[in-house]
Amino acid sequence: MICYELYLRSFFDGNTDGIGDLDGMERKLDYLIDLGIDCVWLLPIMSSPAFHGYTISDFKSINSLYGDFDDLDKLLSSAHRKGIKIVLDIPVNHVSVCHEWFIHALQGEKEYEEFFTWADKKTDINELRHWGNARIWHNIDKRYFYGLFGPGSPDLNFENPLVVEKIKEVFSFWLGKGFDGFRLDAAKHIFDYNTVKMRFEYQHDKNIAFWKEMRKHILQINKEAVIISEVWDSPEIVKKYEGLFEIGFNFPFSYSIKDSVKHTDASFLADEMEKNLSSYFIDDPVVTKSGNFLTNHDMTRLYSELGSIKDVRFAFSILFTLPGIPFIYYGEELAMQGKLKNVDFTEDSEEPIQWYELGYGYGQTEWKGFKFNPVGTGRSVQAQSHDKNSFLSFVKKLILFRKENIWIENAKIQILGKSKKSLSIKLSYQDKEALVIYNFSSLKRVLCEENSNIFYINNFQRKGKEVILGPKSVLVIIRK
Repeated sequence: MICYELYLRSFFDGNTDGIGDLDGMERKLDYLIDLGIDCVWLLPIMSSPAFHGYTISDFKSINSLYGDFDDLDKLLSSAHRKGIKIVLDIPVNHVSVCHEWFIHALQGEKEYEEFFTWADKKTDINELRHWGNARIWHNIDKRYFYGLFGPGSPDLNFENPLVVEKIKEVFSFWLGKGFDGFRLDAAKHIFDYNTVKMRFEYQHDKNIAFWKEMRKHILQINKEAVIISEVWDSPEIVKKYEGLFEIGFNFPFSYSIKDSVKHTDASFLADEMEKNLSSYFIDDPVVTKSGNFLTNHDMTRLYSELGSIKDVRFAFSILFTLPGIPFIYYGEELAMQGKLKNVDFTEDSEEPIQWYELGYGYGQTEWKGFKFNPVGTGRSVQAQSHDKNSFLSFVKKLILFRKENIWIENAKIQILGKSKKSLSIKLSYQDKEALVIYNFSSLKRVLCEENSNIFYINNFQRKGKEVILGPKSVLVIIRK
């Protein structure tokens, strides 16, 4: 499976208002198919006052800027007909201050007051979030509510069984509309405040029990549902959630790949593989597949992070030659740029994808200017689609390789040799086997068996059985 993270607002505009929408996405499904995508992670589409959609004001609605339920039905029907699954991102940890539940709570309705967590005499209202030093208690109408993600995002109180049932209804609703599953935003944050001690504290056991209940509920409705979790933490914490979800985003390894490329250190990559892909080094079945990615909407884009198209190609090559499920953030197939100020200001990593080299044309979204991706610089689909040496063509080649060797998704890893300059691994699954060499620096000569398929990336020369790899290149030898 090859997954694509898609931000609707910045994708394709179907009604000429400058904002991407459901109709526009439906019109560009063939672009995704041509790229090789078979699963789309769609960022939130529900009503929200926030441009990014992660503070929901109505869980059972569609943002009117994106269309209506008829547009959604058309999109899902077309996607399914073309063999693409669509997974909806649902942030259930918190709501918008505009949500009717919070409005009723502010009006003093006790049932809805209990949907949220309020400060009492024991509360330290000056307590700060453990990242970014932002306040977690927010004053509104002379009362303080708990909102870990900011004053516009009051956290739901999942100690209340009625809240749990309401969220089950939300999952049921969207499965009923035809979505193929969910990406579960902030999965470790369902229980992150201790209401007895009245202070911030992760309660992973409670989180796990909650998601077991939700997973059971989702699979009872659709036993084939794709369930993807976001647990952004250390490998030790991520491991606690293994087995709960089909796919778990591997945040630590996303940094590992980029850091190994930045510091030209193959040995570091090997060590990080053993730590962050540990399930793929043992004989036991993998219970949660590693969701491998380089960037997402909460991160600086890859080209801006690495600063070199050669390094970007190398990082992508590593991503697509390892087991797990590869994810691509929209626009990364064009090597778009974008620097994240912090997780509260993500606009600069969510610029519109450029369909035309001119920067304008039918369907081009214009809700935000091209701050990091000036027009006429070759970062458009139009320019790169007709260039066999473009980054888009390179990504298509990688995806095609992966789909022709889909078994790599489930392969086990064995490290054959490592140094700062080079890493060699063996991938194996059932009767399939491949040797993968990551060459970080200097020339490397490799002898290839005649009875094998060879796939190489970047600098190389082939002389008979010998392949000479240049710096930051990858060689894959698959035994027939």
